[in-house]
Amino acid sequence: MQNNIKLALAPMAGFTDKAMRQICQELGADITWSEMVSAEGIFRNKEAKNKSLELAEKFNSKEKNYWVQIFGNNPQSMAISAKMVQEKIKPLGIDINLGCPVKKAQKAGYGAVQMGKIDEVLKIIKEIKEVTTLPLSLKTRLGLKNSEEILDFAPLLEKAGINQIVIHARTLPGMFHAKPDWKIVKELKTILKIPIIYNGGIKTPPDAKFYFDKTGCDTLMIGQAAIGNPWIFREIKEFFETGKFSLPTPAEKKKIILKHAKLIKKYYGDKGFITFRPQLAAYLKGYPNASELRHQAVRINKLEDVKKIISNF
Repeated sequence: MQNNIKLALAPMAGFTDKAMRQICQELGADITWSEMVSAEGIFRNKEAKNKSLELAEKFNSKEKNYWVQIFGNNPQSMAISAKMVQEKIKPLGIDINLGCPVKKAQKAGYGAVQMGKIDEVLKIIKEIKEVTTLPLSLKTRLGLKNSEEILDFAPLLEKAGINQIVIHARTLPGMFHAKPDWKIVKELKTILKIPIIYNGGIKTPPDAKFYFDKTGCDTLMIGQAAIGNPWIFREIKEFFETGKFSLPTPAEKKKIILKHAKLIKKYYGDKGFITFRPQLAAYLKGYPNASELRHQAVRINKLEDVKKIISNF
């Protein structure tokens, strides 16, 4: 069996904050991504405390294998913000978001819609490369309309100097729930020389094994399946090594939920519990009276609220 699989936590707005990244790293994630950070927010914020830049901070100085993802369609602000991230955050690398499919991103002209603006994308890459020395990654989808678009698009990115590419194996219309087109990623692996990180459709350890074997990718990235289930990284590694995996015990679940909540308090204070609400609700799936517990979860405002909920099981 294999035991050298590399696993990454996907960038997810509102989720992959310091607390979630720390929990996932402790449970087997080898590489983590920040939430998507606005390049314009970094570039235009002249205040002493740059809130956009704070979104990209490490959970501590020892956080390793951490990528900061930025989004935007202005080459100048993308380059300057990337330089600021390099100087102030010092991550492993910088990642460009060309994968976000939501309507807000489409209307603003960033994310997946930029696949239709190759000249703009190449200029962004060029300007970032001119002012930074960190590895540059790009996360994208298979295409705006059909999966084959990536076969022409990705080689241009490689030629422009991208050091790795993260492929969400769905098109823009496929959003987050269409069946991933792994065959295109497999074909792309024969074309590109740079590493490919596969993302999309990994919900269980057997899913991870399937997509890894079928695509020949270098790394697997897990996104939504890690929300409320950070153990998935440990489970996948165990499955690759032994062909089976063990689920967390109720006691361990309770312990990790409490630890996650304490990290929220540590890094963000009580205001952090508002954004922790959907995370907590996800943790509670499958419990007896889960519906009532989740109803309570979306109303938490402090650590004591979390303790009260988990004291019920």
